[in-house]
Amino acid sequence: MVELNVVQLEYQYVRECVTRTQNQLVSLETERLGLESSIKDRLELVAAERHRQSTLRRELESERMRLSVELKDRTAQLDRLRSRSVHTGFLLA
Repeated sequence: MVELNVVQLEYQYVRECVTRTQNQLVSLETERLGLESSIKDRLELVAAERHRQSTLRRELESERMRLSVELKDRTAQLDRLRSRSVHTGFLLA
């Protein structure tokens, strides 16, 4: 009888250990899934921001090129005016 009680106590102890381990495993699995979801969301945000930055960079490069062309045109126009003023006797500073 005593031996049966000891075996039952050992059985209960092992069963509680298994249950605790299963609960920890479920908890860790839930945490892992949450972390994976967070990582996925963050990667999507990073990709969206990278796309936005890339688009902005292209727009700024386009604007820079436009301004560069405009500056060259104005410089050429100024040079033509200076050249013309030299021939006519007027000096432009």
